[in-house]
Amino acid sequence: MNIQKFAKEEIALRQIETALELLSRQGDPFSIITLAGAAEEILGGLLQERSGNQGYHGALGSIFQVLRPGSPKGQAREGLAGHELGGFVHLDPDQEALFLLGRAIEDYIALAGAPSASMLEFMREVSLQGR
Repeated sequence: MNIQKFAKEEIALRQIETALELLSRQGDPFSIITLAGAAEEILGGLLQERSGNQGYHGALGSIFQVLRPGSPKGQAREGLAGHELGGFVHLDPDQEALFLLGRAIEDYIALAGAPSASMLEFMREVSLQGR
């Protein structure tokens, strides 16, 4: 057994970077959703610890909210829960992947203070698509 100590921020960064790599190769959107959601969960917990606020929902007003048109306020962080029915999930996987990846990146920047080069590229591409 090789148990080591890993920083949660580094784990979340690696999840985001892997999700960005999958996205650039047009990989499986469900894998991107899973990685981005896991990173957002870790980063959200770290941001809550930092702020001492149990209800933390992002330091920035998310520019990625526009990727979920028609979603009531507050439902954005619920993720897939509002779209589940029985054994099925109703969503646009590509749009959900972009949304969750954007939220994870937003949380990473709030925690670390600066995005990576691949995060900057993602944000640039998303802003160009929104025009």
